[in-house]
Amino acid sequence: MKKILATGAVGLVGSRFLEMFKDKYEVANMDILSGVDITDKASVEKFVSANPSDVMIHLAAFTDTNKAWEEKGNTEGICYKVNVVGTKNLAEVCASHGIHLIHISTDYVFDGTKDGAYVEDDATAPLEWYGETKAIAEAVVKDSGVSYTIVRIAYPYRANFEKKPDLIKKIRAGLESGKLYPQFSDTIITPTLIDDIAHAFDKIIELKPQGIYHVTGSTALSPFELAQKVAVAYGFGKDVVKEGSLTEYLKTASRPFARKVAMDNSKAAKDLGLTFATVDEGLAEIKKQQEL
Repeated sequence: MKKILATGAVGLVGSRFLEMFKDKYEVANMDILSGVDITDKASVEKFVSANPSDVMIHLAAFTDTNKAWEEKGNTEGICYKVNVVGTKNLAEVCASHGIHLIHISTDYVFDGTKDGAYVEDDATAPLEWYGETKAIAEAVVKDSGVSYTIVRIAYPYRANFEKKPDLIKKIRAGLESGKLYPQFSDTIITPTLIDDIAHAFDKIIELKPQGIYHVTGSTALSPFELAQKVAVAYGFGKDVVKEGSLTEYLKTASRPFARKVAMDNSKAAKDLGLTFATVDEGLAEIKKQQEL
């Protein structure tokens, strides 16, 4: 089996990659349990030196957007330290060891003002601190001299993962409890089947393409439309989903939200030779897995 290094391999996305490719890759996960603090470069260097590989997948990130907003502008805060300092340490160590870095980023690097779908070359313009730290991290990777692939993902979901509910699971739980919040109809997101992300990792490990790729689903829609699709898929009438308004919500919210973030995955599809599920295809797939 090929040995690869990873951070965040036991999280929502990484653990599915481990499940799907357990017979192909031996993954050395870098986290506190393995004695690695990515914000400490010496800690990273020690682990990498002891675990030779030519590829690292960097999934670990501080992703709590509300807590991140509370740290806005604070380069001593945990969000900045993990997302920027940690990434800088990993990129520099990978560069010195000749390791190809697969750095996972996010659709939050965009401001949501574009009418069409975002492509890889569009300028980043994050609205809030989490997105800002991830945009800075992208720049850090590009400037580090490392061989890299930056993979932007958006609203990842999967069939089964108990540690952290994804967007689909949250919607389903709300439907089942009868307490689903009104879902915004005036904003656009791009949900992504995690199995597709895992397949993309596999191809990127093989090809090591340089640059940025949008590894995202093939449907951009509002959370209201998504919740209606989830309702139908799981046997609820779509009329149980109440319509909400981001515009109204923002009148009382302190943290800004990107309005329309449709992501264009055509470059990744072409270069990696993959297809990425629509929301309908993704829901059908996770339902099939849940019924096994």
